[in-house]
Amino acid sequence: DASGNIDGRQVTIDVEPTPDSLAPVFSSSEVNIDIDENSAQDDIVYTASASDDNDVIYTLKGDSEGLDINSISGEIYLTSSADYEAKPEYAFTVVATDSMGKESSQAVSLQITDIDDAAPTITSANSGTVDENIAADTVIYTATADDSADISDGVTFSLSGADADALTIDANTGEVAIKQ
Repeated sequence: DASGNIDGRQVTIDVEPTPDSLAPVFSSSEVNIDIDENSAQDDIVYTASASDDNDVIYTLKGDSEGLDINSISGEIYLTSSADYEAKPEYAFTVVATDSMGKESSQAVSLQITDIDDAAPTITSANSGTVDENIAADTVIYTATADDSADISDGVTFSLSGADADALTIDANTGEVAIKQ
């Protein structure tokens, strides 16, 4: 007061923790992923990981049709078999949201590697005619095939059936000849 008298009192102040003001931080890396065509439904193709002081929930945004995410683990999996011809690439975003509503995102690109999954189509005739007593090693038929439905390392020909032992075939050209 004005006379210089002083009164003291001990005061305790409790400091309340402030709510988390930071968004989750992604620790998962490799955001450009390649997987083989025909990878199976439910195969895990990527695992997102983010850290935060609170629990994190994961969701997907963007081009994620054919994919789903485990909201707790961050595992992203196929909802159907990967098919290069139907969808060669996915570009999506993983969103990590903490219990305070803070979120961060990570862009991910998933490329499907095309594999030779379409059988060739035989384009040559299914029968032929040869003269009786034809000489051995004479080409009597040439098999042809088209394998342009997808990627191809070429076609290899072979014989099967009841009379296959009486014939030879050039695996590369498809030429069929009488055995010696």
